Amino acid sequence: MKNAVLLTLAGVFIISLITLGIAYAMPTAAQDESSSAAESITSIAEPEYLLRAYEGKLAVFTKDLVTPDLVFDVYVRTLPETDQEQLQRGIWVASYDKLTELVEDYIS
Repeated sequence: MKNAVLLTLAGVFIISLITLGIAYAMPTAAQDESSSAAESITSIAEPEYLLRAYEGKLAVFTKDLVTPDLVFDVYVRTLPETDQEQLQRGIWVASYDKLTELVEDYIS
């Protein structure tokens, strides 16, 4: 009888330790996943391209905001006034696909 009680108590103790270990490990894993997800969202959301007017023409800038990487033979003054104002301020674009979409809109 005494052995059965000790065996039961040992089993309860071991199960409690396992449960506590799992409970302690779970929040850490969830935090790691959420922080890595937040980092990937941040990196995705950071704009890589700046579309703006340069010497009167449509231009694309990347890291160096002084010298454009591409200059198109599209004069900003020929665009609608709203577009001209936006291009004077600059339009930040997060992806290459969105950049090509905007450039196509301005060129056509």
